[in-house]
Amino acid sequence: MRTGSRDWGFTLVELLVATVLLAVGLAAVAAAFSAATRAQGAALRTTTAARLAQAKLAEIEATGTTSGSGEGTFAELDAGQAPAGDVADYSYRWEVTTDEIEGLARAQVSVWYRDNEGHPFTLVCYLPSGGAAP
Repeated sequence: MRTGSRDWGFTLVELLVATVLLAVGLAAVAAAFSAATRAQGAALRTTTAARLAQAKLAEIEATGTTSGSGEGTFAELDAGQAPAGDVADYSYRWEVTTDEIEGLARAQVSVWYRDNEGHPFTLVCYLPSGGAAP
């Protein structure tokens, strides 16, 4: 039995290695949380754009529009239609044409978030144009 030796505990090198491994692990976890937060934000923006495109398409269908185009922002919505802070940063462009398929009007609505017009959510639907042959 040794009386003067210290066999228990960790050496300085072991503590440094453990500290480095812990730091690398924590950095990886932080990066994963950051990526997950960005992905959640992108998914929320895409879902909101899809909802707004459907609403604009329903408006086009309800008014019986069979040709034309327009653009704008959703900041103009009434408070009863949608919360302004939720959709004020979204813009849209719509176009309805009747030259592709006889008796049908092609309605296209594109919605994008802020200045990201290069990557819009686009919804296309064919509606009766009213001049359909029997």
